Amino acid sequence: MTALTAARLARLTLQLRRLRDERGGNVLLVFALALVPLIGLIGVSVDFVRGINYRTHFDRAVDAATLTAVATARDYISSNPNNETNPTASALTLGQTRGMAAFRANAGPILTSLPLTPDLTVTRTGNVVTAAATYASTYSSPFSKVFSDVTAIAVSGKSSSSLTLGSYTDFYLVLDTSGSMGFPTSSAAQLQFAKLNPDMADAKGNNCAFACHFAGSRGFGIAKANNIELRIATVSNAVQQLIGKAQSNQTLSNQYRMGMYPFVSYLETAADITTNLSSLTSINLENYMDIGDSTVPRGSGGTHYENVFSAINSKIRLVGDGTSASKPLPFVFFITDGVGNNQYWDNRNGWTGSQAKLLDPTLCKTLKDRGVTVSVLYIPYVPLATPFNTNVGYENVVVNALIPNVPSTLQSCASAGYFRTASSATEIQDALNAMFDQATRKARLIAGP
Repeated sequence: MTALTAARLARLTLQLRRLRDERGGNVLLVFALALVPLIGLIGVSVDFVRGINYRTHFDRAVDAATLTAVATARDYISSNPNNETNPTASALTLGQTRGMAAFRANAGPILTSLPLTPDLTVTRTGNVVTAAATYASTYSSPFSKVFSDVTAIAVSGKSSSSLTLGSYTDFYLVLDTSGSMGFPTSSAAQLQFAKLNPDMADAKGNNCAFACHFAGSRGFGIAKANNIELRIATVSNAVQQLIGKAQSNQTLSNQYRMGMYPFVSYLETAADITTNLSSLTSINLENYMDIGDSTVPRGSGGTHYENVFSAINSKIRLVGDGTSASKPLPFVFFITDGVGNNQYWDNRNGWTGSQAKLLDPTLCKTLKDRGVTVSVLYIPYVPLATPFNTNVGYENVVVNALIPNVPSTLQSCASAGYFRTASSATEIQDALNAMFDQATRKARLIAGP
């Protein structure tokens, strides 16, 4: 081997060793090898974001479709209760049509890149209208095809909405207008009134605490002149506000009927059951208070529960499930202080004696057995203060002894869960509103996933 050849061989060997030991090109090589899956990962991510975008738009659109469908059906049924034999079929068809329109409007331009039509159904079961919708489609995934056998990605979703229609409901307001409802509403007013009222004052100067409507009594006028609100007025005002609430809360045409039935000796009809709620707004219960004449329904000097429940039972002709005007849900709103008395006082024949007593709760059973809900509002009977008015006699002692047992007796009369107590004007109004809300169970719109 020549010296030249040996030198060249030595240089080549050195270069090969340097090449063997060189590490700088590894980064480029690794990057080149990783570039392909990296591009694929970015592409798949883009496809994934596209899917999220599609689902977001279509979920919003399908929710709008079901909500619109049930609301449309509800409105149609409310507006056309008597225009056809069964408005439900037309209501559901219209609901489906407008639901689909709402889907297209909310999906917007995205339908051009992924056209689809949801499957929307609208049904009614009893008083519940339900709309259910599903959608499903696919979109191509060019990047996925490179790295797997996946050529398309699925997009799907669903929505359901339900609305409970308001029930057709009858309200029979059975209202105690006996003399004890002539108590002033507040305790302070009771003391104020007793000092002013000269009715039935005894030899010791103890006055009657009632603003009686008996012939010759002056207490009612004194209460009015001194702006002392009596319980009968408080209840009357609360009932008027209840009527206004019923008028404004109707979601169906002629949904609620009301009747007003004051009682002392017998049940009296201030207004029979009617859908014309405006006709009830002029009724003042003060005009139906005990006048102390047992020859007329509104007077006796007592409270005759034994005559009331059979009479209101005969008034209730329709007992249904509330799904139509011909099948109303009946409620009796029984408002009383809970102390009965089968005393009679006739202006011509005199007294027959005072027999204060509790309500017999079995009187309510016939109504409840028929499917009538008895909702009771107890206006607490205020214990009569001592020293007693001697003109009233032992009745005060008997009444005070009965008062602790009144709540449990009235609760036995009421349907389960339908008993309330209220004393002040605010409490009485709140209680009546709660009774109405409990009876009507306001319609609710609920969207499902």
